[in-house]
Amino acid sequence: MIVIIMFAILFTPMLVKAAPPPNVKQQTLQAESAKKPNAYRPIANELLENCEGADKKIAVAGFSYSDGRDSRDGGVVAERITTELVKLKKIKIIERKEIEKVFEELKLQRSGAIDSDSVKDIGKMLGADWVVVGTLTELPDKQLELNARIVGVESGEIINATSAHLKKDWLDQYRKMLVEQNKAINKNSKDAQAFYEKGRVYFDLAEVDNAIASFSMAISLNQTYLEAYLSRGWVYAIIGEYDKAIEDCSKAIAINPKHAKAYVDRGNSYYSKGDYESAFEDFSKAITIDPKYTAAYSSRGVAYYSQGEYEKAIEEYSKAITIDLKDTAAYSSRASAYQKKGDYENAIRDYSEVIAINPKDESAYLFRGEVYFYKTGEYVKAIEDFSKAIAISPKGSLAYGSRAEAYRKIGENEKAAADEKTLNDEEERVRAAHLKK
Repeated sequence: MIVIIMFAILFTPMLVKAAPPPNVKQQTLQAESAKKPNAYRPIANELLENCEGADKKIAVAGFSYSDGRDSRDGGVVAERITTELVKLKKIKIIERKEIEKVFEELKLQRSGAIDSDSVKDIGKMLGADWVVVGTLTELPDKQLELNARIVGVESGEIINATSAHLKKDWLDQYRKMLVEQNKAINKNSKDAQAFYEKGRVYFDLAEVDNAIASFSMAISLNQTYLEAYLSRGWVYAIIGEYDKAIEDCSKAIAINPKHAKAYVDRGNSYYSKGDYESAFEDFSKAITIDPKYTAAYSSRGVAYYSQGEYEKAIEEYSKAITIDLKDTAAYSSRASAYQKKGDYENAIRDYSEVIAINPKDESAYLFRGEVYFYKTGEYVKAIEDFSKAIAISPKGSLAYGSRAEAYRKIGENEKAAADEKTLNDEEERVRAAHLKK
C-alpha cells in the first residue's frame, strides 16, 4: 500500500522574525533574479486571470516560508513574479522598493505570513487594488513549492490562487552577496547588522555552522539584538539543540517580553524536547499577547494532535481558521485530526475547502483522495482526485501508486499496470539523478 504522509499536520509552526533593513546593496541580486523567467510566466498569467484594468494596481508583497525561517528566497521569487507581471502589460505594477518602504513603516515581519488585516493596510498605503501574497515550502533537490494568491484590498477575498514547483537556482547570487558583505565587514568590523545579514545568507546556503557563527558575532557586538537571538535559536532548533534554542528565545523575551513569536519559538523547542507543560504555557502566553496570532493556535493544535487529543486539536485549528478563513494549513491540519477521530465527512469537507481556496493545491487532492480510497471506499472519487493531483504535478507524483490501487479495486487492471510502470520509471529516474551527484 502506498501511504501518503499527512505532512500538513506535522509542519513546524511559524517562527517569524523582524529582519532589519539590509545594509548590502541588492541590485545585482535583483537583476540576476529575472534571467530565467519562464517558470514564472504561468504564475503571473494565472494570478492576473480576470484582473485586467488600465487603472488598476497590484503589489507583490512577498512570500514567506511556511516554517517561518528568515530567508531572502521569498524576495527573489517576488522579484521574478513582479518582472513577469510587468512584461504582461495588463495592469500597473507597484515597484518593490515602494513595497519595502511600506513594510518598514508598518513594522511588518518579512519572514511571516501576511494576514488579511495586513493586506488591507499594505494595499491602502500603496494605493493598490490587489496584493499578491503566499508561502514557500522547501522540497528535496533544491526545489520549492510556491503557493500564491491575489487578494482584493477592499474585500479581503482571494481573487485567484496558483501553485508551482520552482528550482532554487539563485544560490550563486548569494555567494556573490557574501563577497559584498565581507567587504562591508572589512570596512567596519563592529557592524552587528552586517554579521546578522551574513548569517541569513549562510543559512539560505545551508551552511549551518557559519550561520551560527555569524549570528553569534552579531550578538557579541550588540547584546540586545533580538532578531539575531531568534535567528540563532531557530537554527539551533532545526539541528536539534533545543536547550540552546530555548536559551536564545529566552534572551529575546528578556529584551522584549511582549514578543509573541518568541514564545511560540520557545514553546516549539520545549515541545520537541518533551517538556509539554512549558510548551503549552508559552503557546498560551503568545495568544494572551496577540489573540490573533494564528501560529500560536496551530502550535497548540499540533501539540494536542501528537498527544492524541484530537478534539482539542480541532478546537485550536478552528480558532486559527476563525481568524483567517483562508488558512489552508489550518484546514489541512484540522482535516487530519477529523480523520483520526473517524469523522471522514468533515475531513473531506476541510480538504475541499483547501481546494476551493487554491484549486492547484496538489496535496489537498492527494489527501482527499486517500480518504475516499482508504476510509470511505469511494474508488471513483479517489481516482478523480489522484488524477487531478497528477495533472498538477505529473513528475514524481505519489498519486500514481495510489491511483493504481484504486484502479485495481474497480477492475481497471490495464490502467493500474500503466500507473505502476510510470511510478517505477519515476523512481528509477530519481535514483539515477542521485547517483550522478
